[in-house]
Amino acid sequence: MNVLSDVKVWVILGIVLALAIGFDNPDAATILMLVLIAQMTVSLDGISFCRRDLKDYDSQILMCVLSCFLVNTGLTLITGLFFIDNTQLWYGWVMLSSVPCAVSVVTASLFMKGDTKLSVLGLTVVYMVAIGLTPLITHLLIGDAVNPLEILRYILMFIAVPFILTVPLKRLHLKRGPKVVFINLMMLLMVFISLGSRRDYIFGEPETILWIIVACSLRIFAFSIILVFLLKRSGVPRDSGIVYLVMSVWKNSGMSISMTMALLGATMPDAVLPCVVSLVMEAAWFAVMSNLIDRLWPPSEGTGASLATT
Repeated sequence: MNVLSDVKVWVILGIVLALAIGFDNPDAATILMLVLIAQMTVSLDGISFCRRDLKDYDSQILMCVLSCFLVNTGLTLITGLFFIDNTQLWYGWVMLSSVPCAVSVVTASLFMKGDTKLSVLGLTVVYMVAIGLTPLITHLLIGDAVNPLEILRYILMFIAVPFILTVPLKRLHLKRGPKVVFINLMMLLMVFISLGSRRDYIFGEPETILWIIVACSLRIFAFSIILVFLLKRSGVPRDSGIVYLVMSVWKNSGMSISMTMALLGATMPDAVLPCVVSLVMEAAWFAVMSNLIDRLWPPSEGTGASLATT
């Protein structure tokens, strides 16, 4: 069960299968959308809050929104500027920058001893804000290359449908173990489908892929270490700081992959590459940081971690 619960195992298996056999299917974008919706639905199962929570956490929730759509989006766009001469890759970075943070920020906050309740509240508000901001960001940066109404439609589908499906899902009373395994299985499929569909490009342009890996490493690994230092020096409580950290680093790369393949796959198939590499690197970051965070930011240096469930 420990192996099945380890996201690293599933990501590595997805990479191996993608590079070994590839995934050449004309319906790849549709399949990927269904996989993402299934993963998000199970991930959102059990997330709840009351209206009073929003008032009690109002300033922290604002920080969550800024962490996602100012810090994370801004850094992603700055990273993407190094690829601006390649229109397809630049569009991919824009699509990645426009999406909200991953649902897994709640899991990451729990594992890293952050404020779980804040992560739930912040995630919910971030996704509501994304309904307006994601189409706006893509429209401002890539214009009519992608219809903002199409972006809005996909955002609503990726947000509204999982939230609606969690209502009947609650009746199953799923335990944490099976949910984690299912979420990891969906992660494997996302890596396999998205990476496997660009297998020929990866083998044909290894230098470009290497530079994307380097860029994602700087955006995710290097920046997260700097941000931990800045949050500590600023006197931010550790439990809240962990939530801001995760939301500043972890994009919903699966959502960006699905939207990019659906909206740009026919004309710009290589645009999905920054999103795919980011998905893999973020999963690796979580695996590393969940073990490293206590050394970088010991719980004794904060106000005490909140493991409150919702």
